[in-house]
Formats: sequence, structure tokens, C-alpha cells
Amino acid sequence: MNQNSVAASRQSAAKRQKRNAAFCRKPLRLRREFRAWRASLPAGLERDTLLVPEWIAESVVQEAERFLKADLPDGFAERLAARAYYLYPRHKHFHKGLNRPGNGGRETLLMFMRHWTAGWLKRERNPLHKKLPYSFGMGQRLPS
Repeated sequence: MNQNSVAASRQSAAKRQKRNAAFCRKPLRLRREFRAWRASLPAGLERDTLLVPEWIAESVVQEAERFLKADLPDGFAERLAARAYYLYPRHKHFHKGLNRPGNGGRETLLMFMRHWTAGWLKRERNPLHKKLPYSFGMGQRLPS
């Protein structure tokens, strides 16, 4: 090996180290930004699980309305989301279910919201509840 090639390899090694150092710093900065963003979320449920109960509640209400071909009472989705926010820090079983890996937390929240919807319909709008299949009260998806 001649001196020029040794010097060139040292320079390229120095460049690689600088480039690698820049790449190594970037994930730390992104991780720090992500943690700051996550801490800024308003509720413990959203902060811990990244689930947005309002969106999930709205999808459950739309699912029931499509199946029943009737409008549910105003504010029904807000009531479902409020119940999820209320229960999350207070009930260990509910908290544990929403923190399941993968899509398990979302599916658990959907199951609970379907169950609550069926219960509220039974109490407040019994004729509509009678049109629902029993499985919806158990948290299963409505048939299309």
C-alpha cells in the first residue's frame, strides 16, 4: 500500500465517522421530540396508548346507526369517549386491556364501546336495542 492510499483511507474513515455520528444523533433527537409530543397529549389514555377514544366512539356509533337505519341520540359518541377517559385511570382491568400489544388495545376499546352502546340503547331506546343482535352487546362487530 502506498502513502496516498493510506492517507485517502484515513480521510474516508474520518468522513465515515462524521457521517455516522450525525446519523447517531438524529434518532436521539427524534426520540426526544416524540417523548415531548407524547407528554403534551391531554389525557393519560391518549398518552399511554396513542388511542383516540373520540374517533373510536364515532365509528361505533356510525356502525350502530348504519345497522339500525336510525339516528342515535346526539352526544352519544361523546358519552362513550367520556366513559373511556373516566375508566382508564380507575380500573386496572380496563387499563390493562387497552395497553395490550399491537391492535389488541384498539380492539378492546371497540369491544367495550359496543357493549356500552348496547346497554345504553336497552335503557334509553329499547325498541332500537331489540333490533340489535345479541353478539353486539358482547362486543362483537355488527353484520354488514
